[in-house]
Formats: sequence, C-alpha cells, structure tokens
Amino acid sequence: MDRGLSRRDFGKLAIGGMAMAGLAGMGGLAGCSSGGSSTSDSKQDVIDRLPDLGIPKPVDYLRTRWAEDPLALCSYSYLAPTVYGTGIRRMLAEPVGRMVFAGEATANIPATVHGAIQAGESAARLASRQLPAGARVIVVGAGAAGLSCAGALAKAGLEPVVIEASDRIGGRVREGDLDGTPVELGASWIHGVNGNPLTDLAKEAGVGLKPFSYESQFPVPGQGQMAAGGERRFNRAINSFAPYAPGAKLQTVDSLLPWRWGPGLEWAVQMEVQQEYGADPGQLAALATWEGPWLGGGDALLDGTYSELFAGLAGDAEIRLGSPVEVIERDSSGVTVKWSDDEVRGDAVVVTVPIGVLKAGTIEFRPALPPGTRKAIEGLGAGLLDKVWLAFEEPFWDEEAEGFGWIDPARPGRWGSWVNAVPVTGKPFLMTLTGGSEARRLERQDDYRLISGTMSALASMFGQTA
Repeated sequence: MDRGLSRRDFGKLAIGGMAMAGLAGMGGLAGCSSGGSSTSDSKQDVIDRLPDLGIPKPVDYLRTRWAEDPLALCSYSYLAPTVYGTGIRRMLAEPVGRMVFAGEATANIPATVHGAIQAGESAARLASRQLPAGARVIVVGAGAAGLSCAGALAKAGLEPVVIEASDRIGGRVREGDLDGTPVELGASWIHGVNGNPLTDLAKEAGVGLKPFSYESQFPVPGQGQMAAGGERRFNRAINSFAPYAPGAKLQTVDSLLPWRWGPGLEWAVQMEVQQEYGADPGQLAALATWEGPWLGGGDALLDGTYSELFAGLAGDAEIRLGSPVEVIERDSSGVTVKWSDDEVRGDAVVVTVPIGVLKAGTIEFRPALPPGTRKAIEGLGAGLLDKVWLAFEEPFWDEEAEGFGWIDPARPGRWGSWVNAVPVTGKPFLMTLTGGSEARRLERQDDYRLISGTMSALASMFGQTA
C-alpha cells in the first residue's frame, strides 16, 4: 500500500487539508534505548532456541527498552488532554528565575530532533539577552537540545558548561552494533528536509540523505486493502475533531474513533497513534494532531549515523561526562548544580533532560519548582516507541521495498510495520517498531519471547515464499 506522505504530513492532512502540514511517531520517530537480553541467555542461545518457521533464523538482533533507561524513561513527550492544551509546552519553557527548561517537550515541533535543537537555541538566545558577556551558563544534558544550546551560547559570547550523566553525548540519539554495523536505536529519520537544521548538519558532516516515503508492501494478499480501509476510517474520525469547540482541549483521540474497530482500524491506530506519538488513543489529546507547524520536503533516512551530525554542535564548549545531576539550587545571584561529590557554580542553568526524567523527580530542585512548571511536567505525557533490529545472512524479502506491513489476526498492529534497511545500509537488516502500551507490555518480555514474536510475524509474511 502506498502511504506516500511523511507520517506527520499524513496526520495533519487527515484533519482537513490545513496548510500547517508537516510526523512523530516514530517520532519524531524521535526516541529509544539500549539493546541486550533480559535473561542470562546469550544472543546466540536465544537464536539457537528459535523454532524452525520456514524462514532463515537471524544471525544477530538488538532491542530497545527506553522506558527502562534511567536517563530517558521514555522516548519523547506527547500532548495529553489538559485544560492548558498546547500551551502546556510554553508553561514548561517559562523561565524560573535563573533556570529554564528546553528540549523536544518545549518545542514548537515536539518529539523531533530538530525541534529539540531549535528549543536549545531558543534557550540560548534568552540567556544571551539577559546575561553579560562571559557569563557561565550550565547546561544539564548533552542531547540535541543541550548540545545546540551550548553551541549557541558560545557563539553569543557566554561560557557554557555541559553536564552529562552518561559517558557519551547524544542523549536519545544512540547507535548499537548489529552484526558489525552501527544502526540507530533512537532517532532515525529527518522529518521534513526543507529548512531543517539537521539537513545542513548532514551536509556539513558529509552524510547523505535517502528520501523515505513510508510506502509499505503487504506480502499477505488482502491485507493491503484491509489496512487502507482502516486508515480511511481513522482519517474520517480524526477529521471530525473541532479544535476550537468547547471542551476540545480535554478530548482524546479515542473519543473520536468508532465504537467498533475491526482489524484494519486496529492496525491503523497502532501505526498512526501508538507509533506516531508513543501513546494510546485514550491517553493522547485530540489536539496533538494539530501540533506543528511541520517542515516540508518529505522525510529522509541517513546513509551514515545520526551521531555524526552532532560532532560539532556544541562547538568548543566544555562537556563533563559521567556526572548525573542530583540537585539544582537557585538563588538571586546564580545557580549551583550538584552531583555525587562534585558541583559547579554558574550564572544560569538550562535543563534539557527528557520529560520522563522530570516526571520521575530524579533531579531535586531547591527551592521547589513553581506550580505552573510542576503542572506542565505532570500534565505532559511520556511516550514510548521501541525498536527491534534483526540481521540475517541474506535477504528473503524484496530488497527494493521501503518496508512491509502485516496485520496479525490475533492482535492487529503487533509487529505491523517493518523497515527494510537494505537500501540504506546495504545489509540484510529489518527493523520493526512498537509503541504505547503495547511497547510497555513487550518491554517486560525476555529476549526469547520477543524475538520469537517478531520471527512469527515474518514467517506469516514470507514463510511460503522463503
């Protein structure tokens, strides 16, 4: 089935053809974590135990568990129903004395890497207007927002110091080794190449872009038509939303959907809601489908790694790794950021940690945050999108296809979307995604159960032709 548009473009146009067209879903396909087994079994043990399903077994695999990563606790934010509507992001970005929060959760284009970059730069502009040249600004977090903030602060003549909990930069941009090749565990796509700072960063880094139009083949006859019917029903439901009607801010996507779903609509909901926003339709504000504005030009994957784009983002700013911030103290003359047995004093601080970490209260703020900031943190959702990568000795699928769709008769949407990595990496890799409560359920499965499930889906798609 030809999906044609970028994933966020699809959602915006489904609302009624507004000019603000522009994805999350994977997020912004924005999101993700580390691989590994949840049991004592090695990867090879897991692979060896897999049943013979009529297709080749993988030679390697990676999985993510972003909800269990203590430095993320989610993939990206989503707009939950509150009386504040989309203004809740501005509430979070409102300065608190000499402190400001920045990141994709405060961005005009949330759940995207370029949104995080723009939010970081916005925080830097705010600091440069209010602080004298040479002032020290502490930046907590070395993800996209933190690095871009540090780079912009340095250009403005301020002294940034980046404090990062992990032993690496990049935040939720992260790679894993799949059969000797780096693959993205977090952000993968550039969402809208026109006017996107990531497009320029890719050019500077010598990383090529491969257009991606979300065209999925359905190997099982009849499922393409079923999915198309489900998406038409989904579109009609979303198109019925009146964003300016009384009570619209408290409406959920679920309230717009038909009472009877059926397999096609269940599949569409997993693709367009859970894998777009990392949330279930009963958790996601209908108003989230109006958040934007989104960039044009279509989406793209990289022929290198996302982290290559971040190499020079912070300029020559000082970055202290392995320093998990525990306390941020504010007073009339500055701020003190503390971790383990060390601390740093500055004139101001920009906090760029993920919304999941803020909601968990990992960092103590002294004095306590004001009510408006606390309400923003409590009211924003922490979405989840997880990935599973599988490596094979050689492809047993159409090597030219962008991806594949599958509707599981028992649970439509489970392992329903697959990306073919052959055109991008040249390797026989497949990647599948899962979002929302389905992702949280699957995070509790050990590697054997999880990989067995993905292989059963592939066998249902390709078993008769392998």
